[in-house]
Amino acid sequence: MRSIGLVPGAILVWLTMEKQSKEELKLLIERGLLVRAEELARNLGLEEEALHLRRKAIWQMAAANRNMPGTKKLADEYGFSKSELKGIFQEFMDSIQGKEEQRNLEPCYDQYSGEYLSFEQWMNQLFKRWEKIGNG
Repeated sequence: MRSIGLVPGAILVWLTMEKQSKEELKLLIERGLLVRAEELARNLGLEEEALHLRRKAIWQMAAANRNMPGTKKLADEYGFSKSELKGIFQEFMDSIQGKEEQRNLEPCYDQYSGEYLSFEQWMNQLFKRWEKIGNG
């Protein structure tokens, strides 16, 4: 039986690539690019980090962006049910601290209703329209 040896330097290249990927992950998180960060974490096999980033990404899509189709698409992609999503939103709302985070809950213009809705009102509209979102 013949053994296959590692090419000298291959381990070093692999370690360098892994370090660069983890640095890129840190940078994506710092920049608030959470959907891309979740994908990279998943590709790196960092399942716990990826789950944490999924929750943060969907919160960002909903609360900061108030994007109903994007929120539904991420929920579907990440495998979150409506009830899980409600729980995630409630956890984030309960943990809000500081003015910057509080801003996500304040009224914001909603293109579907033509009104300014608080996050809670927007969330109710999201779940009310859930089945119709993304179905043209």
